[in-house]
Amino acid sequence: MSTITRTGDGLREGLERLEPGLDRIEWGLRLLLKWISIAALVGIVVFVNVNVFFRYVLSNSLSWPGGTSVILNIWVTYVGGAVAYYVGDHVSVQYIHQKLPANHARAVTVFINGLVGLLGFAMLWWGSQLAISQASSRTVYEVLGITSISLFWTRIPLAIGGCYLVFEAGRQILKTLIDDLEDDSYAAAISLALFIVLAMTLYLARIPFPGQGVLEIAAIFGLLIVLIVINTPIAFAMALSMLIFLLFFPNSLDILMPLLVIQQMGQALSGFSILAIPLFIYAGRIMTIAGITSRIIEFANLLVGRMRAGLSHVNVVASMLFAGISGSAVADTAAVGSILIPAMEDEGYDTGYTCAVTCSSSVIGPIIPPSIIMIIYAITVPSVSVAGLFMAGVVPGLLFGLGIIATTYVVGYRTDWEKFPEVEHRDRPTAREAGGIVKDTVFALIMPLIIIGGILSGAFTATEAGGVAVLYAIVVGLFVYREMTLAEFIDASYSAVTMSGVTLFIIGAAKPITQVMAIKGVPEQIAAILLSTTSQGILLVLLIVALLSILALFIESIANILLWAPVFAPLVVEVGIDPLHFAIVMIMTLAMGMITPPLGVTLFVAAPIANTNIETIAKNIVFFFLIEFLVLVTVILVPEIALWLPRTLGYG
Repeated sequence: MSTITRTGDGLREGLERLEPGLDRIEWGLRLLLKWISIAALVGIVVFVNVNVFFRYVLSNSLSWPGGTSVILNIWVTYVGGAVAYYVGDHVSVQYIHQKLPANHARAVTVFINGLVGLLGFAMLWWGSQLAISQASSRTVYEVLGITSISLFWTRIPLAIGGCYLVFEAGRQILKTLIDDLEDDSYAAAISLALFIVLAMTLYLARIPFPGQGVLEIAAIFGLLIVLIVINTPIAFAMALSMLIFLLFFPNSLDILMPLLVIQQMGQALSGFSILAIPLFIYAGRIMTIAGITSRIIEFANLLVGRMRAGLSHVNVVASMLFAGISGSAVADTAAVGSILIPAMEDEGYDTGYTCAVTCSSSVIGPIIPPSIIMIIYAITVPSVSVAGLFMAGVVPGLLFGLGIIATTYVVGYRTDWEKFPEVEHRDRPTAREAGGIVKDTVFALIMPLIIIGGILSGAFTATEAGGVAVLYAIVVGLFVYREMTLAEFIDASYSAVTMSGVTLFIIGAAKPITQVMAIKGVPEQIAAILLSTTSQGILLVLLIVALLSILALFIESIANILLWAPVFAPLVVEVGIDPLHFAIVMIMTLAMGMITPPLGVTLFVAAPIANTNIETIAKNIVFFFLIEFLVLVTVILVPEIALWLPRTLGYG
């Protein structure tokens, strides 16, 4: 046995002795944070509904439930978002990483976890400093009926989440090192050593950055893209790109320092309207366990199931109906796909085609109201209302759905129907059976009416509609369909916490970047460059759509809205484009990015359900993407398609 082999075996045995202890610490910390974050999310639902009850039943609006919910939301973001790293809910570009040889992939994994540990340490260190230094300061809003509370409670979640990330990143590094050494490889160990040496060298060198303004922002975005491409979770990559730049080029961006990056991450979540995001995510998860999703699919089957390629159409129609509740493409893919992908495969549908239909129809989720990314857009660009955006998405969303159904026939004829079962035996239901299905689905179909009707009528804000939707789904699951158990409720709550944490973490991480972009005048400089290319409205929109399509290949839709909506929205208004028209075009473009590799988040949700690979889905999704692109171009060239309904209803 060589000296190197003996050294490797000794190192592996030493690491294996450390692993159980680290696993126990991580498990205990994760269990504690799991229940804290679930309690925070349930608390938001309770307090939002308490406010609705007091206002409408007792005619006495309260101020403290809103303030309390805002603080709880910070806990959901940074505690739930940290725990989501263990669960695997964070969005990342896995395509390239999956193509690497096993030892190279492990080396990259160690490097990524080193970066995550760096972010966790930054959150722990500066989050603790902020919590201690601002403990004597008070919140501007009431909490639990108290006039105000210490800002300590709004800053400490950052430190707690950071502490967990440090432990979990360390645990994953340890596990990867052991796996690599068992394979007689030292790639992971070399990667860890290089990471430590590189980080220390750059930090101690204090290198001045050779440029200012746009060059600094370009460097930050370049770093962001590199981090995303190597499979760093997008939420973490956004925070890390700014932190790394400031740590290694400390004399740059004199308007900002690492401490303020962490502070702004906390301040980014101080609005009441942001609460709509975790509430709609929660409503979607409760729907699935309450039996609402399965009944929507049964109803869709009743409507179109007997057509040729019937389950394809059921998939699309179910997604259109589900879109009226969840507002999320990922939630749509997971909920509808988990039922219909196995069902379609059982009937003989081609696997790649089945996943392609599921993913492409899930894109309708963010377009037909309610929509999470529409809410984020309205928060980012306040000149556009949530109600106006919701109405502007109805017709384009329906056109997407009809286009996908039409594409089914195109694919069928081009492949001589080889992707479809030879025979589909679907007996026509009797009038009694059809009536029973409709009756059983009524409570499921009422849910979108409550959400959208409440918002459009002014009865609810988007946040309150989300809270009412969660409560309604719980009541239906417990007392009407009677399918929801306590264990399922806890699991759904945990899933909602981690999914919400990922989305909200992106919002928090984007804040420092957008702040620097605004101060450095980047929007104005980009506007000048684009206007020098063309000042014709439609051509400018097409140019922006092309840029956004490229960005959507690597950057998640919510992040793109937070980063670029404030840049492009004022620009298109200058050349005469209706702000509502541009908003829906941008949202449609970014929604389509959810089915385009290498990021293509819906593909990564559908692939494990069908036990297939991304390439198989991507090859089958081309026709669906083209028809959606055709719809997008039509909406760009004919603005009234999107604007007719909101203008008719007075929201244009």
